[in-house]
Amino acid sequence: MSIQLTVHDLTLQYESHPILDRLQFEISRGQRVALLGANGAGKTTLLRCISKALKPTAGAILLEKRDLESLSPRELAQTMAVVPQETRTDFDFTVEETVLMGRLPYLKRFTPEGDDEKSIARRAMAMTGVSHLAKRSIATLSGGEKQRVIIARALCQEPQILLLDEPTANLDLGYQHSLLELITGLNREKGITIIAAIHDLNLAARFFDRMLLLSSGRVLAAGTAEEVIAPGPIKTAYGVDALIYRHPLAGCLQVSVRNNTDDTKTKQPPIHLIGGGEEALPVMEYLRRQGYPLSIGPVTPEDSSYRFAAFYNLPVIEVPPFSPVSDRAHRAHLELIKKAALTVVPPIPFGIGNLRNLEAVETALEQGSPVAILSHALDQVWDFTGGEAGQILERLKSKGAQLLGDRSQITALLERK
Repeated sequence: MSIQLTVHDLTLQYESHPILDRLQFEISRGQRVALLGANGAGKTTLLRCISKALKPTAGAILLEKRDLESLSPRELAQTMAVVPQETRTDFDFTVEETVLMGRLPYLKRFTPEGDDEKSIARRAMAMTGVSHLAKRSIATLSGGEKQRVIIARALCQEPQILLLDEPTANLDLGYQHSLLELITGLNREKGITIIAAIHDLNLAARFFDRMLLLSSGRVLAAGTAEEVIAPGPIKTAYGVDALIYRHPLAGCLQVSVRNNTDDTKTKQPPIHLIGGGEEALPVMEYLRRQGYPLSIGPVTPEDSSYRFAAFYNLPVIEVPPFSPVSDRAHRAHLELIKKAALTVVPPIPFGIGNLRNLEAVETALEQGSPVAILSHALDQVWDFTGGEAGQILERLKSKGAQLLGDRSQITALLERK
């Protein structure tokens, strides 16, 4: 894959303050590159330097080994198109007229658009899904529709490189995804190099194959999502502790800001939930929203309950995957149950690996610790132990465990105590 864009020691200063500080990187033809970084990191300024809207103080930008400064505006416009963060619509142009403006770099002055230009514009509108808006005034369009029109205008330039400044800003969820899917499709079908400044790290990880993380005008990290979206660089760039995990459906990396709230300061009594599995998450989320300090486990690091505990800095007992609960983890489990005002058994699957968790609950109940079972935990569909887990649950019920219909009854139970 050939190098298409080279940035060498790029520096830009406003008065004596450096906005870009000796940036240096390369972008290969056909890549989708996300420019990441906090507000003021230099993303928009870098895009404006690449498009020659700003002249750098020092350094150079090479396009196919040619210095950008040697390219005329017409030559640059035939190679590179820009989709700005905001587009003013002071004039009442139709969508078709707006898109046709993308052909101006190819026309001589005062030369009207011919059939070829109109054909290219129609293709660009079809690709971006705005053909039905061709005769509408651009001023009457929604933000998402207008953004598609501006991308169609950029495509009408037939560029090799497409620069986008916050393309998803102020767009709703549906428009954000459809727009980025459109850009991804253009990259794959046309081989257009995409360089986009984007705030949402989760969208960047899902739709871009390369990342460039800026901090204080410098390149902090560059590479794939795995190389850039990591706790260390995120902490440096954004000043937050981040939890990095993989989206359970899409498989791409995701970022959540870690919770730093001290749950021990709440006046609500502590609750322990045995893990794990997706089925326990709604119960955990509900109780935490009600202000109850929680403890979790035992669960494996791959379990969704463990990730929930890690995200909220909750006490959690960690056990190795595909292994029975050890004596040490069992003792730690009993200690957490003793500290809790209530132990909750959510409707989670039980197999040989986590059966000992139920045994710990039975032991604690016999020693006087209060236990609540959400009623659908008794459903046989959750028992993969040949009936042994169901027998323990029935014994818990007979020994005084409270059987509750849904999670809201947990708070009612504690309020009665």
